Amino acid sequence: MLLRDFRRLWSQSLAIALVLACGVMILLTAFGMHRALDDTLTAFYERNEMADIWANVDRAPSHVVNQIAALDGVTQARGRIEKYLILDIPGRIKSASGLALSLPVDGDLPDLNVPIVRSGRLPAPRASDEVMVNEPFAIANGFEVGDTFSALLSGQKRELTITGTALSPEFVYAIGPGNLMPDDAGFGVLWLPEIAMAAAFDMTGAVNSIAVSLTRDTQPEAVVADIDDLLDPYGGSGAFLRKDQMSHAFVSTEIEQLKNMAIILPPIFFGISAFLVNMVIGRIIALERTEIGLMKALGYADLHIAAHFVLLAGLTALIGIALGWLTGGLAARGMAGLYAQYFKFPYLIFNVSYDAYAISGFLALLTAAIGALRSALGAARLPPAVAMSPPAPPRYKKGLLDRMLSSLRLSQPTMMIWRSLLRWPVRTFMSAVGLSMAVAVLIAAGFFISAMDKIVDVAFSQSNRQDAMLVFTAPRPLSALEDVRRLPGVIAVEGEYQAAVTLHNGHLNKQLAIITRGEGATLARAVDDQGRTVEPQGEGIIITNRVAEVLDLARGDMVDVEFMTGRKETFRLPVSGVVTQYFGLGAYMARDAMAHLTRDGIEISLANISLDSAASDAFNQTIKETPAIASAVRLGDMLSGFEDTLDQNVNTTNTLFIVIAMLITVGLTYNSARILLSERARELASLRILGFSNSEVSYVLVGETMLIAVLAQPLGWIFGALISSAMASSFTSDLYSIPLVLTAASFAKASLVVLGTSLLAVLFVRRRIDRFDLVSVMKTRE
Repeated sequence: MLLRDFRRLWSQSLAIALVLACGVMILLTAFGMHRALDDTLTAFYERNEMADIWANVDRAPSHVVNQIAALDGVTQARGRIEKYLILDIPGRIKSASGLALSLPVDGDLPDLNVPIVRSGRLPAPRASDEVMVNEPFAIANGFEVGDTFSALLSGQKRELTITGTALSPEFVYAIGPGNLMPDDAGFGVLWLPEIAMAAAFDMTGAVNSIAVSLTRDTQPEAVVADIDDLLDPYGGSGAFLRKDQMSHAFVSTEIEQLKNMAIILPPIFFGISAFLVNMVIGRIIALERTEIGLMKALGYADLHIAAHFVLLAGLTALIGIALGWLTGGLAARGMAGLYAQYFKFPYLIFNVSYDAYAISGFLALLTAAIGALRSALGAARLPPAVAMSPPAPPRYKKGLLDRMLSSLRLSQPTMMIWRSLLRWPVRTFMSAVGLSMAVAVLIAAGFFISAMDKIVDVAFSQSNRQDAMLVFTAPRPLSALEDVRRLPGVIAVEGEYQAAVTLHNGHLNKQLAIITRGEGATLARAVDDQGRTVEPQGEGIIITNRVAEVLDLARGDMVDVEFMTGRKETFRLPVSGVVTQYFGLGAYMARDAMAHLTRDGIEISLANISLDSAASDAFNQTIKETPAIASAVRLGDMLSGFEDTLDQNVNTTNTLFIVIAMLITVGLTYNSARILLSERARELASLRILGFSNSEVSYVLVGETMLIAVLAQPLGWIFGALISSAMASSFTSDLYSIPLVLTAASFAKASLVVLGTSLLAVLFVRRRIDRFDLVSVMKTRE
């Protein structure tokens, strides 16, 4: 009997199973990707001795490294020389930049942050013209072992020969100075022998970067404080933990967001599936009351009756689980592989544990059981005599709504539609809620596109309007702007200084950079929520919205500003404003106020410039030969890379969300239409006998289903806004913020997709009316 019922309802069961499979698939994919990437990252760090603390210093003697290694809780400490270089790549018109790191004097790999040699070999210990580069940089520029390129080392242009390629746990997500995202062709990591780097930069017997590893039970904050004390006399800029290391911060944030996706989306599908199961099982029970009463009269227990219907729902759940496991496993492996390539992992550890499958399967079965349980228990409690009697017909009476509909003088089929909805309000409402979730999923997808458009507009049109940024190797006097102004093609130039600070508000603190610009700067500026330019006044500090949130600050509050360089003094300053910024953390001060506090005069660390495109080749060639410049960042290239990455991710996400929304819509609409047709088959056949046309009869079925779909739209808009808000909050971090942007266009698109899919699904069911055998229909209950 169970198998016979299941075979009879296979199409409705499949529609429910597809919705349920979506929840299982997303849960399995998100947790599978999260587990794979987290396990891979952890293994990469452990196998290659990823450091726990980093510290940068102007110039410290090598023996300081031994003092740090002797601190309590420190297992290893390694000093090195690191410098940003301008690179000249053969065949590349634009300059590139690189981060040069020194290798140990003995010619072996370092003890911490150990790179994996992917091809070739390490440079010879005493070679002055050999280099190992990171593999993504080599691939992007078409380099092979033995190829050469040029680099500016302390003003001297030197040709370097590539001896090998490597991947480092320290640069899983390699971002050049001034950039917002990786540029494999324009930024590379270079490993050179320590002897060659010490000679080129006058660093013999000295280091300017130190990496430290700790024991598992050590409190890292205490070690950071001790390291800062040791490096303070040598110009230390403040040690920082792994969580603040740029590469790790980006990768860990992305991995965490995968977990958030598994928390937000699957409950939607499980909830809709529970409603669908309840709706179908409830209809079966209504049609089989006589059989249920007969079985109870013959001695079947209540448990047998309830179990029959719960198992019927369970068979549907098993199909959904099987589909979800198959698609989820494949999707998790494929997506994890894409992420591994994007993050430049040397390998991928993909091992979706059995608990992920077990949890997703258990939740799917629980969903089906919950959906069926209420109806199953109701059937089991029916006394045999009551069950074998026809159900009491609903009481129809003319109420206020009926009189209002009558006053509208609607056609008889339209009146039938409205009366059906009004006399079964709970079922109508639940059907509308289910369809509204499909609308909500599409609005969430549209929100993400709108949010990215907003970010691009604020970041690249309102805030940063320069053509390029020239990042200096060290802070320069304000007069350096005149040298920049004389570069080929420069139309306008503005200076900017970034000071490393820690902001304190009670027990809350955050490391960031305070930016100062000249009064009336137009190439780069801070803007508020309305897009208006905001300039610091007096000694007040302007902070970004994310900093205000993290430190619980508002305009008018006081904040302690601890400078991490120079004299390292702390000042208590007022918050004079809050501005909008979607990338990173930031704060702004007036240039004169900064110079007054630091007593170092006005300096600049980068120059924002506007360029004449006709002179770009001459500009690029000059940059390649300017030793004071560490990096030249083109805003156009940054925007193109950002948009290309968005296009790939957004297209994939949108396609997935559209498919999911269509499956929800089909599952709900198809089941609702099938149940409606089974309930009203005799009525519809009677209408045909009474002379109504086939189109008028079809209108009753199609009209009622589509009216529910229309009523679902406002609910979908509300749920979509709530889901979008949850996604914006969960995806926001110190690295970037996602604004909540909801547009009429995204609402309209979501509604059109759901309404169109609903119409196709109900038209598919409507074909059964064309095949009505009126005599047979009038003789049977269904």
